[in-house]
Amino acid sequence: MIRFRSSVAKKVNFRRLEREEQRKRLHYLFDKHNPIDSECEDNYDEDNDNEPSMQTQSTASLPHIDYPISPCDKLNYMNDEINNYLPNNRLLNEENETPLFNGSSITLNQAVHKLVSFFNDFNINKRAVIQLLRIIKIFLPKPNRLPTTWKGIMKVLGRVSTSRATFLCSACLQQCQRSRYGTKSCRNERCSVKNRTMKSNDIVELVHLDIRTQVQSILLRNQLLLNRKELYPMTDICYGEFYCNKSNVTTNRITFIVHVDGSPLIKSSKQSMWPCFASIVELPPPIRDYQKNIVLLSLWTSRVKPDPDVFLHETIEELKLLINNGTSIFINGQEYVISFGTQYFISDLPAKALFCKTINFNGYSACTECHSTGMFSDFTNYLYGTI
Repeated sequence: MIRFRSSVAKKVNFRRLEREEQRKRLHYLFDKHNPIDSECEDNYDEDNDNEPSMQTQSTASLPHIDYPISPCDKLNYMNDEINNYLPNNRLLNEENETPLFNGSSITLNQAVHKLVSFFNDFNINKRAVIQLLRIIKIFLPKPNRLPTTWKGIMKVLGRVSTSRATFLCSACLQQCQRSRYGTKSCRNERCSVKNRTMKSNDIVELVHLDIRTQVQSILLRNQLLLNRKELYPMTDICYGEFYCNKSNVTTNRITFIVHVDGSPLIKSSKQSMWPCFASIVELPPPIRDYQKNIVLLSLWTSRVKPDPDVFLHETIEELKLLINNGTSIFINGQEYVISFGTQYFISDLPAKALFCKTINFNGYSACTECHSTGMFSDFTNYLYGTI
């Protein structure tokens, strides 16, 4: 019991220190610091084409930098995986300099920044944030400009969510329609539950995330590890024949290892979650397997198993677009043209059979490498101790 309490106390202290460090980074950003005029602007401001420090390096390789990452880059470590700066955030900041209410000594921008700092410090979830903002808005003089929706908060902060959720009917996998009261129903005429108010257990939540934004954040955090061949073991993927043949085509290449798996969430409702991840080969192990360096492509949450055509359709289309056309990212004010590719797909045997649309691993003709039918064995093996 003493050891258990000690381990719990260490975890609690670690979480507290982590939130304290995050709060300091937020204070650095919010207190007397305008992100538009800072050195971080070169990474996000697409409208400013006259900056002398902005250079295009379409053929240059990704940099190996010998100096520490600036504080502006550290700010992106925790929060930039789900948010991105809007291209017109300069105009948003000018609008947010208006007072919170008539006669207020604090501006709307400052009020929202301080509230967000408090929410992050105490790890308050989104639902509690919205309820708390509505209560605060009641106590303020009317009219006031305090936002009471998550979208309004992101607009004041000059950010936009890079994830998009779609709700599907679990019976027909068609998109549900949402009423003005927030209820969802299926409008498919061929569905068995059409025009019915659907419960949460009957809905499939499908989430897609922006790949390019996540890759830029990961490369920005790990720029000191790029192009460091001495960090790769000789048995790593980067020394394989297939990878070497592909990587010789272009200089700046990002290669994905795609992996999918499922995990139950709640036993009573039989809800399960199926995430689709991607690891970046160009990061040395074990850095590429860290949670902060994993790209989340899409997410499926439902009582039913995912349909690969529905689950991965948008993800595959985005990957095909990146592979065919490439993209450009900004690191320290310099633009680098990046080409994308995939190495292989990893999953356990049940997930492999599901996503490859083959017979389960313990059935006839289940081998994906040959045409052998297989044989059924009716023998049961028992393990006995020493007799």
